[in-house]
Amino acid sequence: MLPIATQALDLSPGLYQIEIRIALPNVQNVASPIMITQCITAEDIASGRAFFVLSDNPLQACDLVDYRAAKNNFTYRVVCPGPNRGSAFAEFQTTTETYRGAIKMNMGGKNMTMSETQLGKRIGNCP
Repeated sequence: MLPIATQALDLSPGLYQIEIRIALPNVQNVASPIMITQCITAEDIASGRAFFVLSDNPLQACDLVDYRAAKNNFTYRVVCPGPNRGSAFAEFQTTTETYRGAIKMNMGGKNMTMSETQLGKRIGNCP
C-alpha cells in the first residue's frame, strides 16, 4: 500500500457510478457500456484497487504492480503468473469527484488485445 498515492490524488472516497466500456482493435461496438455503482474507500485509492479491472475477464485474478500516482494522474501494471500469462498497463486521471482512464490488456496465450475504459463519478457517500 502506498499512502503517498492517497496524498497525490485528490479523488474523494465515496459511492461512484462507473461506466465501463470494452474495446477490441478493429472491432466496433463490441458491447454496450456497463454501468455499476461501487463504494471506493481511501484504502482502495491508496492501493490502486479502486481503478482495477472491472469487466469480467481473467486479468481480475492477477496482481496489480508498479502503482504510481502524481498530480492526479496514476499508472499501474497488471501481471499474471504462469506460462502464456496476460498483462496490462493502466493510465487514469482524477479530479475531486471524477476519474477516467483506460486499461490496455494483452490476454497472453490467446494473442488477443483489448482495452477497458472507465469513467467514474461520485454520487454520494458509501452506505
